[in-house]
Amino acid sequence: MSTVNDPRAAGVETSSEPVREHNFDGIQEYDNPMPYWWKAIFWVTFFWSVPYFFFYHVGVGEDVDSAYQRDLGEFYEAQAAKLGDLKPDTATIVSLSIDPKMKLAGQALFRSNCATCHGADGGGGTGPNLTDDSYLNVKDVVDLHRIIADGLVGKGMPEWRSRFSEPQLVVLAAYVAGLRGTTPASPKAPQGETIAPWPDVAESSPPADSVASAARVR
Repeated sequence: MSTVNDPRAAGVETSSEPVREHNFDGIQEYDNPMPYWWKAIFWVTFFWSVPYFFFYHVGVGEDVDSAYQRDLGEFYEAQAAKLGDLKPDTATIVSLSIDPKMKLAGQALFRSNCATCHGADGGGGTGPNLTDDSYLNVKDVVDLHRIIADGLVGKGMPEWRSRFSEPQLVVLAAYVAGLRGTTPASPKAPQGETIAPWPDVAESSPPADSVASAARVR
């Protein structure tokens, strides 16, 4: 081995480790490999990255954005439970149906409790499609709250009044109202009778106490 660039040849105090033979721009290095535990950590993280990539980026599992939206919805769901005196009237339900934060809260409630029968996107399953203009037991938007709260036990629709607070029931009714007119992946055929569209927000003009209550979660 050449000693031109070997520090030991110049009488410099050095490590007892041997010097590696390769030379980079006149620089040599000691033959002092990385610890085995460091290399083990590297290979563990490398192999872990393969299932991680497929789970989060290819679609096998829930992607990061969906997980964030779910967590955000659960947060607003908890906030909705603490809302003040929300009235299950047309004005409140229609106005909350287009509120972004209330929609996230309603979505969390719906997907964890209603999606089994109605589909995650409201397209229907054992329960009816909630996205078209035909309804079995609804004539106006406030009927949504009544059916959710009291159920239709003889027809397989459970009552949710015993599980949810009144504000949560109103927020859930508002979310279901907002599903109307959306496009589900596999919509079930319409059932029941076609009813008139929900009133516009301007027509319903929510009462001041409802608006103030909803503002507390903004």
